[in-house]
Amino acid sequence: MTEHPESGFTGRVEGQSQSRPFVPETALRMAPNITDAEALAVFRRKLPGADAEVRSTFHPFWWTVFNAQTSSIFRRRASSMPAGSATAGSRSAGPVAGQRMNVLVNAYSGKGFIAEFEPGGHAVPIEEWLDAFESSDQAGARPESSEVRRSARSLVRTKVLKTVKLGMGVNIDEVGEPRGLLKPNWVVTGANDKYSATILVDGLDSSHYIVRVAKL
Repeated sequence: MTEHPESGFTGRVEGQSQSRPFVPETALRMAPNITDAEALAVFRRKLPGADAEVRSTFHPFWWTVFNAQTSSIFRRRASSMPAGSATAGSRSAGPVAGQRMNVLVNAYSGKGFIAEFEPGGHAVPIEEWLDAFESSDQAGARPESSEVRRSARSLVRTKVLKTVKLGMGVNIDEVGEPRGLLKPNWVVTGANDKYSATILVDGLDSSHYIVRVAKL
């Protein structure tokens, strides 16, 4: 998956009041684009001739959507001038068309990325999302809603500011509450006559990383 610059939870300042951890009201489970056979093929490219087993797993994310809109400060100034003035007549007022951005924030690390796709899948009980979060040894304390939003907004703002020109303003609006998202992965474990390994294969695009490898 293509990821843009990451942003993570910064943590709470000591002495701040503790509010309740954020639990999304709805959750979506995505279907994998990559089959278990394709995940096994990825593994065997790394360990030729390996015997291996594949199991499905889901990684919890928060999914939130933003509309990012840019506007020219010159247009805003022109719109505030009398209608008959030369400047007002020569420039059109109003914002430039906005851009919709889907941001996925990793529920374990707090790091996020701007997705190049609109997540789709089946609605699932929120308990399924919570089970995926709490069953992992990667899970820490669940962050607050404000931390999820701040992390996602920071990513969007960073991306937009890279494209705006001098004299343009930026307006970023969140579209609804952050939702829970279960992203599919495959965990492949096996060995050949030289090595044993565990590889995590992304269920959407077959990108992967080696979780564990050992020489036999």
